[in-house]
Amino acid sequence: MEKRLIILSACLAFSLSAFSQKQKKQGNASASWSERIAVAKQNAYEQMKKSSLPVASKVIKAKKAAEKFTADVTGLDEIVLYTWGTVDGTADDQAVWANARLIAADGSSVWLNDLKDTFKDTGTGRLVFNANAKNVPVVMAGKTYERTIMANANAQIVVPLDKKYVRFEAEIGLENRSSAGTVIFRLQGITGKELSEDIIAGFPAESAQFLPFAGSDMKALVTTYNADIEKHIAQSVVDLLTDKAYFTTRIVAAGQEKELDKQVIAYLNIAQDAMQIYELQESLSWLNLRAIEESFNDMKRNKSFDQAVNQSRLSRLKGLVNKGFSGIYSNDETTIKEAKQALQLKHDILLANPELDIDKLIVGRYHIGTNARQINPRALGTQNNNWSNQTSAARSGFDAEIVELSNLRGDIQSRTIFKPDNGSSLPDLKLHWNADRVMFSMVDTDKRWQVFEVGLDGKGLKKLVESPEKDLEFFDATWLPSGKIIAISNIGYNGVPCVNGNDEVGNMCLYDPKDGSLRRLTFDQDANWSPVLMNNGKVMYTRWEYTDLTHYFSRFVMHMNPDGTEQKALYGSGSYFPNSTFDAKPLPGQASGFIGIISGHHGVARSGRLILFDPSKGRKGELGMVQELPFRDRKIEPIVKDRLVDGVWPQFIKPYPLNDKYFLVTAKLNPNALWGIYLVDVFDNLTLIAEYEGEGLIHPIPVRKTPLPPVVPDRTKPDTKEATVFIQDIYEGEGLKGVPRGTVKAFRVLSYEYAYNRTPSDHWAQGVQSGWDIKRLLGTVPVEEDGSALFTIPANTPISLQPLDSCGRAVQWMRSWLTGMPGETVSCIGCHEDQNQIPMPKRVVASTIKPHAITLPEGGQRPFTFELEVQPILDRACIACHDGSNKLADLTGGRIDEFSGFGKSYLNLHPYVHRQGPEAEIEVLNPYEYHASASDLIRILRTGHHGVELTDKEWKTLYNWIDFNAPYHSKFKANLFKGVEQISRRTELTEKYARSGVDWQAEIRDYADYLSKQPKLSPVKPERQEYKDKEVKVKGWPFDADAAKGMLAKEQETKKSIELAPGIVMNFVRIPAGTFVMGSNRRHSDYSPANKQEVKKAFWMAEIEVSNEQFRTVFPDHNSRFINQLWKDHVHEGYPANNPEQPAIRVSWDEAVDFCKKLSAKTGLKITLPTEVQWEWACRAGSGSDFWYGALDTDFAAYENMADKQLNKLAVRGVDPQPMSSTDPWYKYYTFQPKDNEVDDGNMLMVKGGGYQANPWGLYDMQGNIAEWTRSDYLPYPYNEKEQGRGIEKVVRGGSWIDHPKTATAYFRKSYLPWQKVHNVGFRVIIED
Repeated sequence: MEKRLIILSACLAFSLSAFSQKQKKQGNASASWSERIAVAKQNAYEQMKKSSLPVASKVIKAKKAAEKFTADVTGLDEIVLYTWGTVDGTADDQAVWANARLIAADGSSVWLNDLKDTFKDTGTGRLVFNANAKNVPVVMAGKTYERTIMANANAQIVVPLDKKYVRFEAEIGLENRSSAGTVIFRLQGITGKELSEDIIAGFPAESAQFLPFAGSDMKALVTTYNADIEKHIAQSVVDLLTDKAYFTTRIVAAGQEKELDKQVIAYLNIAQDAMQIYELQESLSWLNLRAIEESFNDMKRNKSFDQAVNQSRLSRLKGLVNKGFSGIYSNDETTIKEAKQALQLKHDILLANPELDIDKLIVGRYHIGTNARQINPRALGTQNNNWSNQTSAARSGFDAEIVELSNLRGDIQSRTIFKPDNGSSLPDLKLHWNADRVMFSMVDTDKRWQVFEVGLDGKGLKKLVESPEKDLEFFDATWLPSGKIIAISNIGYNGVPCVNGNDEVGNMCLYDPKDGSLRRLTFDQDANWSPVLMNNGKVMYTRWEYTDLTHYFSRFVMHMNPDGTEQKALYGSGSYFPNSTFDAKPLPGQASGFIGIISGHHGVARSGRLILFDPSKGRKGELGMVQELPFRDRKIEPIVKDRLVDGVWPQFIKPYPLNDKYFLVTAKLNPNALWGIYLVDVFDNLTLIAEYEGEGLIHPIPVRKTPLPPVVPDRTKPDTKEATVFIQDIYEGEGLKGVPRGTVKAFRVLSYEYAYNRTPSDHWAQGVQSGWDIKRLLGTVPVEEDGSALFTIPANTPISLQPLDSCGRAVQWMRSWLTGMPGETVSCIGCHEDQNQIPMPKRVVASTIKPHAITLPEGGQRPFTFELEVQPILDRACIACHDGSNKLADLTGGRIDEFSGFGKSYLNLHPYVHRQGPEAEIEVLNPYEYHASASDLIRILRTGHHGVELTDKEWKTLYNWIDFNAPYHSKFKANLFKGVEQISRRTELTEKYARSGVDWQAEIRDYADYLSKQPKLSPVKPERQEYKDKEVKVKGWPFDADAAKGMLAKEQETKKSIELAPGIVMNFVRIPAGTFVMGSNRRHSDYSPANKQEVKKAFWMAEIEVSNEQFRTVFPDHNSRFINQLWKDHVHEGYPANNPEQPAIRVSWDEAVDFCKKLSAKTGLKITLPTEVQWEWACRAGSGSDFWYGALDTDFAAYENMADKQLNKLAVRGVDPQPMSSTDPWYKYYTFQPKDNEVDDGNMLMVKGGGYQANPWGLYDMQGNIAEWTRSDYLPYPYNEKEQGRGIEKVVRGGSWIDHPKTATAYFRKSYLPWQKVHNVGFRVIIED
């Protein structure tokens, strides 16, 4: 194929000079492109008349049932079965011939599948027999087919018949995995292949431009004997124009042609003319005079910039722009000429940039063919998606080379530097500081990825990392000023857990060419990408992590020293936006500023939006995003979206900063463009430097020497296996905001063991709503009274810390890890402190002592497994009653659920644990958000569960289990991977190259052995306790609704309103005084004994709980956040909890009291929280039963929003999660919340107050929607007002949308610390007279 460089004066994948070249070439040819197609169609028709004219189905759509297809094949020597993907533009066309057979004249038949060895040709794509792409039986619209041939359209199967058969029959359709797309199934006599290839060879540019509008298959044009496809091409191109009138008229005229060849030629000529106008239109859209002038004024400061020449160009450009270019839409030759002149002037001005005086670029050049305008970056050597390393990329099938482009401002010259002979791609280009050689990744002779360099003269090809390990691969490397090399490798034998290890994970290694030594630097759960040297000698890279984080939104920019020390987040940690930041490159002369590509998770891979970052302005979300290029005036919105950049144009990849204003970048400007090399600037200019028709260019690097970054000395101590952690003040930072000093007594230290390759490791691998990884309990270390800490940890190990209170309960969750190199002191100011805040050094206790060693857990360090940790507690304290012999939950160990593989005792216990799950929100959690006190299990046991008593060790074990996200397995059953036993191989490699190998299987065995040697404890059945709670009676109580309303009638006023802010009102109802029985003697608990209480004065109580909108009138920054979905694949933060009308949750008692104080000061009223007595009196409204409306078994649907069948919608599934089907095999495991499944109250979450019936006083949602703070201390009953002030915790009353009615009765009590923000707790206020 002849290659012609297209040099644009603007930013479009289109050659302004190409048209003149095209016309010249066609003038010498016997026929034009359109004429050749018309002739080929006629030739194909004549050939098919001699064999078989096409028999075609209607358009078959995805997700539809299969249809019958039959054709007469009498007397044919062969047939062509053709699946054409139509002109819909989709690529998701998995076409299926099901139950296809050939029938002979005598009625005998043969299955087409049985003839597969005779197929002469199968065209493009791989045929799959009797299965789909996942190697399971084909399903179409719910029906399973055992005998199938599946071929991605477009595909042809040539079947020899030898005149043996008279009829062909099949069922046709699209396999269920085709989410979209359409296919036409055809049986015809010829392939049309030779005719098609002849046209493509003669007209490669036209074929590349227009075939995307024709289903991407020239054979369809050639073998379709009408002009429908050609008309579609013309109409599709015309539809791209802003003004379609002129060309629409031409299309109508073409349709009136009587002869087919004239119709074909007319339509295709229209398409060519319209394409010229479309490309001019797109190029002119990037002609920004303001941006050009600003760039001109900036460039003229440089002495090498020819100001006079370019001033003249600018003046001429202004003149042309002022005239306008609207005439292009009527195909006016003069306007078209002037538009091209204007674009050429723009090109000449902007490429006169002195930064391009180097006049040479290194690029990766990929020869693609006619689909060059349709490819995504993976065809240019990048990874397949946004979650894999190079090991998952294709290892062959490329026609790639590294080239040097020169004469950038004129007729660009291309010189090949290196071209592999094995079909490998050539990713990860880097130019040495001396500008004499280029580094890249390439598949070696043994099919492994390796790192190479070659001189710019094409000589000296050399593999840079030599390793004796035949199973290791190296790629994505960078030179270091010290002479060493950092490369990414599959050395960890870990796989991406969310795809069950189907993609290998890459971690960074340090290699010294002098002695061949290799040392592993990172020990990360998921991929490292794109290490690059910063100006200060540090290494910048992207890390993906999701230990208990939602995995769609967690690819952060990190930085570290080249020796692996000081691994810290630079940008993006703790924020949903952006999902991914790739290709980060430091800006010359800046300490931390960089340019990078932001992208999504699914969808568009590796490319995306081009962003300038300045971490000094902020390190999360959009805060540090200085500018989007080339959209200076467009505000950067923090969008939370899975496919963040799908449908976004232009698409950018692999930027290179020339300085802090001008950048080289690879770009594709619109769906019809090529991937080319562009110059982009902060003024909003976008200028094409080079592109080739039928090809893609990527990874531009200017050929110039660059300053050598400083050598950062290696500070590791290879002889030690330990690192030290120093924390100045744990209370600094947002992680423990609001937690009183002195609360944190210790750290629980844990480490991770990550998923293996091709091994079940999805979010359910360790438990239901548990975590992705094995959590190894290493022990605890003390925190000093001033909040400082100093302790040692194992080096080269991913370590996570959980701050513990005095009971051993976690108050915050790191949900990430730190890794200390041997001998390193890892220093932190506090817990999730602001890294842009200048630390204030202070003398702390930890700085005056020796580091603490980790206090090991009893029985040794080990993965925390349910069967060995929690089950022994159940065996001693629970199974005397919960043994499966009655209606109680069976907590007996050793009984395994067949489908899930989890123990039945685990499945019965975990629903009572409130936990974050594997996909908790990515932002820093509120401290105490998942504190053990928020779990029903702990509350049940603490308030006296039939006399069950636990030892201190057992309590701490339960807390540990909850804090670890309630795992079951804490182990992996690793499959063989490429013939290798992975668990021992990981341990071996980690020990050899990091001296930190761990045999976690042996740890589990050793602990089991330890337990077996302990005294065997028999199940303890607690003695039945008799409580002599006296029955309490109060005269005139209980009373009915009529009596309650009668009491209200005696009040002077019954309703009151106060305005919190303009348009925001809080309504109150009058609650009369009275006497009642508080609490209950039913099932003696902390609400017993029942006791007589008197509300001596009437008071006002808010009709509904305080809403987000109301609360924000005092605390404008309050955020109730979201409610987690159960499963994975979260495309947003969760279900909404922060809407203005919803009741405010995650409000601490302290905040609620402060709200009341400020509202009192504003209004002059005595606004406060109700006491327990006031709350229960108001809630009951005269009822002596469990609820104001009835008993525990009363249908509450009309009265309160509590845990009912609606709660099942929390269980979701799918890449865009929707409520799980009740037929899903996982349904029963993820709809585990305790609830009344027989009731439907119409709402899953908390909703605007007042939607259910009011109680007789006129109060809404007293026992549902959200639970409510009271001002009372949590003290034993009977309630005594004089005792108030002695308690530590505060009482919460009422149930919520997620509370079972049993825990929402009028007397049920919960308690939390006053600074604790709870997921289902808010408040309502009262006004006292």
